[in-house]
Amino acid sequence: MLPHMQGRVVWVTGGGGWVGQALLPLLHARGATVLAPRSHELDITDNQAVRAFTRTHRPEAIINLAAAGPLDDEQRQVQVNGEGAKHVAYAAMRLHARLVHVSSDVVLDGRSAPYDDNAPAVPLTFYGRSKAYGEASILMIYPQAVCVRTSLSWDPAAIDRGTGGFAERLAAGEPCKLFTDEIRCPLPRTVLAECLVRLVDVPVNGTLNVAGHEALSRYQFGLMLLRHFRVPGIERVQACKAEDLELRGEPRRPRDLTLRVGHAEMLTALPLPGVSDLLGTLPNQ
Repeated sequence: MLPHMQGRVVWVTGGGGWVGQALLPLLHARGATVLAPRSHELDITDNQAVRAFTRTHRPEAIINLAAAGPLDDEQRQVQVNGEGAKHVAYAAMRLHARLVHVSSDVVLDGRSAPYDDNAPAVPLTFYGRSKAYGEASILMIYPQAVCVRTSLSWDPAAIDRGTGGFAERLAAGEPCKLFTDEIRCPLPRTVLAECLVRLVDVPVNGTLNVAGHEALSRYQFGLMLLRHFRVPGIERVQACKAEDLELRGEPRRPRDLTLRVGHAEMLTALPLPGVSDLLGTLPNQ
């Protein structure tokens, strides 16, 4: 079940990012006319610029990958993840274009896993609230859109930013602390990209879980990738608990973000593999 992309105009925001780098080649290979201006060329927080761009190019489908991350300034998170998402949704509505928006599992509170596709957003972190704001705005403005709730994305052929940060700490001789009580469902970025392309032609709307079928602790996931990439100093990886940080007064963090993904697998006819499917046996914890 492959989407018919030949000649179709597809606008991808955030195309230069981690997932976008896997997505754009898929669209090009299928003959789409791809519009992927970088943020300095088209900032989705500028509504007038978005209106002018879409009026000129009239995309038939929009895949919104643009996002400000949890380490970005909070104002920027609101602007990109919330206001920018609204501008994209209005553009899709005016054009009657298919809109596939990438959200996050951190819109959930991690207290009542596993989560169905339509689980209500109850974010605990500022980043989670900004992503939930984007979701809610998009679906209010353009209910035909699909908001993809995904988890950590990784690639067996390239070190992601998070794993790279762990490797830098270890290279500097520092300890690397990873949580055993935070659970996520990592998915290879190439699989996520393929799923997003297929969702352009799948008649589904609302929120949809797209993540790996395997739930792992951050400790398990981090250790598996560090071993896979043969990062030196792995003996300094330390298991710790987010619970202990909360007991010392730090903000609550979502713990178990296990997502049910059977619906997405059925809709896209695409298996959503876990990390151990590709890298083998899990470490303890």
